[in-house]
Amino acid sequence: MLTSLDYYRVFYYVAKHRNFTRAADVLMTSQPTVTRTVKMLERDLECRLFERDKRGVTLTAEGELLYSYVAPAYERILRGEEKLVGKTSLRGGSVYVSATETSLHCFLLEKLGTFHDRYPQIRLKVTNVSTTQAIENVAIGRSDFAFVASPAEVPEPLKCTPVSTFRDILVGNARYSELARGSYDLKELRKYPLISSSRNASTTYMFYQGVFAAAGLEFRPEIELNTADLIIPFIKRNLGIGFVPEELAQPALKAGEIVGISLVSPIPERVVSVVYNPQYPLSAAARELLGLVRPEKARPASLSS
Repeated sequence: MLTSLDYYRVFYYVAKHRNFTRAADVLMTSQPTVTRTVKMLERDLECRLFERDKRGVTLTAEGELLYSYVAPAYERILRGEEKLVGKTSLRGGSVYVSATETSLHCFLLEKLGTFHDRYPQIRLKVTNVSTTQAIENVAIGRSDFAFVASPAEVPEPLKCTPVSTFRDILVGNARYSELARGSYDLKELRKYPLISSSRNASTTYMFYQGVFAAAGLEFRPEIELNTADLIIPFIKRNLGIGFVPEELAQPALKAGEIVGISLVSPIPERVVSVVYNPQYPLSAAARELLGLVRPEKARPASLSS
């Protein structure tokens, strides 16, 4: 049995928006047509794909399974259409980027601003996700690039190119000003509550597990946060001390809201890398962004010209 591909297009938008009316608007058709198409798909597949209630629709277990296959496939078709438009021209098209919070703050945001200033007609579609999800988005073709901070495991055939480095510093509330007058090793600071990114939110937790293990210590933060943006606000409220990228800490340091705490052994430098799949062709817009972010010595002549 071969079900019409148009049925899956309708299914994709209903599942994405969890709403028949919204899907109809996007497809520029009527809500009854969308409803009828979904019913025909359910008939062909001999299962229910949606549960309907007053708030909208939710996917059934069968619908979730189907969507897990349809979504990446249909999104690649949409991206293919956009790449055809902008394949040889910088006058249009889109670039899809998945980036971690740390890579955005420490490197990418400035580069994206520069790229947008140069090519305002090119759409930048940026998704802020975890390291694992960013790399997965590139692997399945959902994103052209992933920008991640070390440590990161990148499977073949994906390519990982370092583009920048940064260093974390230890900071505390201004009430910890006495600590700003000396240098300490990690063992001496164990009595202070430690604030960190969550073990489930990023690879930063894994990085500090390694740093503390090298000092013969267990990394056990009292407060774990799902977003790095919250670490400094928690520190400002005197809830503990924490490690943050120096770039992220500078505004609060200059304002005197937090203080830097020197370590006898500074935290090792970390790396921001761009990840891409060389097996997928890049549009002219994507190639231009790659050329912008890669260090000069890493750029082929075709990208630097």
